[in-house]
Amino acid sequence: LEVKSQSPVITGFYPDFTINPGNRGDTVVRRLLSFTPDVLFIEGGTVYLVNPQASDSPVYSYGTGHMIREGRYLEKLMCHNRIEVEGYDIVNDKPLIVNSFNWADINSLHDRLLRVRDINLSSAEEATDRGEACLRKEEIGSAGGDIQVAVNCGQQLYDVIDITDERAGMVAAKKRVVGLALEFNPGHGRYEQRLTLGSV
Repeated sequence: LEVKSQSPVITGFYPDFTINPGNRGDTVVRRLLSFTPDVLFIEGGTVYLVNPQASDSPVYSYGTGHMIREGRYLEKLMCHNRIEVEGYDIVNDKPLIVNSFNWADINSLHDRLLRVRDINLSSAEEATDRGEACLRKEEIGSAGGDIQVAVNCGQQLYDVIDITDERAGMVAAKKRVVGLALEFNPGHGRYEQRLTLGSV
């Protein structure tokens, strides 16, 4: 495991959870990561941990020196723009409810609620962290599309890039790489990379 960046939640939250016989390892890891804003990706024999931040700076530019062969860009509303988290305050022996909001998205088309219940959450701070982690993942998914480019061997998942594509009216638009695929087809002379895009 190599840590590129990490949230305080991933190092300071110790939830009770159950792994049942027959549970797949990737399912268990996804469930644990749902408690945090952090993400994992595998490259070669290394697993990388990343905490995607809205303030991350672009590490590479496409469309100026590195030509974009094809681009599709999508901006959409978030699936959930209000997260209601319910925990349990063991000190006062009562339920604990905290809400997190993305007001800009709510103002566009009302609120779309996701309820999260976890009795591991025993303080308002822990419940707020969970709500913000869920909201952050929703924000990253609020953009879409992809670009097809010549292969960039240094490109990694969850990197922030900037895109200049005058055909689409984009100049140094920041996007996050949330998917990466290589196509090698010698019969058709194709060796290309497709980057799936998310919001920063």
